[in-house]
Amino acid sequence: MKTLSLGLTSPLDFESDVPVYEQIATRLKFAIGRGAFKPNEQLPSVRGLARSLLVNPNTVIRVYRQLEGDGLVYSRRGKGMFVAPHAVRRCRKARIAIVEDKLREALGLAYNARLSEDELGALWRRLRAETTRGAEEGEGEEGEGDD
Repeated sequence: MKTLSLGLTSPLDFESDVPVYEQIATRLKFAIGRGAFKPNEQLPSVRGLARSLLVNPNTVIRVYRQLEGDGLVYSRRGKGMFVAPHAVRRCRKARIAIVEDKLREALGLAYNARLSEDELGALWRRLRAETTRGAEEGEGEEGEGDD
């Protein structure tokens, strides 16, 4: 199934303050913004995505309705959901805004913790190296059997 290679199937955080449907919507926006889904390309089926994310299909339906209401996807009766022609551009902007909000929140935490510029820089470099290393290690296994 293609969802493996799109970063859609990493575990959801069911303990998070962010509702599961919002987590899924964000992942889909990121995938569309990265170009993993092209304009007019079909998204995973409700049942297929729900199965791979271990959520109720109603949750995926809610996500798809929200994205449709935002004008990012459209439905074809009996065929499924498809990426709207202008969605890639809009999702690129949205993903930057989402990351910016999270970084602003993290910087606020760092400020409140009174981290110095050097401490913050060292933390950034360490986390970036860990993230890059983790992504490189996962590349070989994600793409297997995804189509």
